[in-house]
Amino acid sequence: MDDIHRILDVIANSAKPKVLATIIKTEGSAYKKEGASMLILGDKTRVGMLSAGCLEDDLAERSEQVWAAGEPLIVHFDMSAEDDLSWGQGVGCNGVLTVLLEPVKGELERHLLTVKKCLDGKKSVTRVKRFTETLEPKEDMYIAEDGSVFGTGDFMEQVQKLKNPLYDTEKGIKKDEHTSDLFFIHQMIPKPCLYVFGAGEDAKPLVSLAAGTGFHVTVIDWRPALCHNGHFPAAGHLIVGVLEEVMEGLSITHRDFIIIMTHSFQKDRTILHKFKDEDVFYKGVLGPRRRTERLLGGAEIPEDIHSPIGLSIGA
Repeated sequence: MDDIHRILDVIANSAKPKVLATIIKTEGSAYKKEGASMLILGDKTRVGMLSAGCLEDDLAERSEQVWAAGEPLIVHFDMSAEDDLSWGQGVGCNGVLTVLLEPVKGELERHLLTVKKCLDGKKSVTRVKRFTETLEPKEDMYIAEDGSVFGTGDFMEQVQKLKNPLYDTEKGIKKDEHTSDLFFIHQMIPKPCLYVFGAGEDAKPLVSLAAGTGFHVTVIDWRPALCHNGHFPAAGHLIVGVLEEVMEGLSITHRDFIIIMTHSFQKDRTILHKFKDEDVFYKGVLGPRRRTERLLGGAEIPEDIHSPIGLSIGA
């Protein structure tokens, strides 16, 4: 999962000096691509990574210079050469990386805290940073999913003329053919949310694995003896209550994941009927297909409902 969520958490909660390192351009093979970020703290600790350890120490040293000067810095790493004095010696990526180092204070810090607020509210944010033709950093603009805009400068008209800048799967540097300005495009999306209905024994490893791979996990059950922090320490949120009432209070989006595994036929049926027509990324029901068909009153299982859940192992 994207390191940006851990980075924003640290920015919001740490008073230490911080420098944000972001890959803005890659050529050839690279361990991570455009938009990958790493936060370097004043004591040289790091959150996230940009390579398999090839660049991090060098960037940590440069971060002191960036923080002291209070100005961003562009660094190029050419790992394609094979001689003994080059980055390429012993490095498996063999690409060219351009990294932007920025001191996290003042306007940038405020903007990143606003980004965190948007992401926590399940709204994606696209960062558009303008550079000169020679990669001199200029204004910074942020466009939230709801259409709100914040940051420094107003160059929305230029951005809209770029080819699908906010939704293109290719991130990184795009050029304005009319002005020669360069724009770094980076879309940050909310952490994926997994809703697990059922706090039985088999939910424990699922919740632990999902949380460890970057999901914000919510466990929902009507039994307080099962749904508590002792059983689900990695869960982001635990909800105990009457299922019908709990479901009405949830804010489900098209990016979310829903797993139904209460082991109660009546409860599973209630949950499935509530969400069977919901537009979400993933819906899964624990158990064989015949049981799920019965949950649906004998109806055929819709294509967007995974039953059984998990990977097919040919059993």
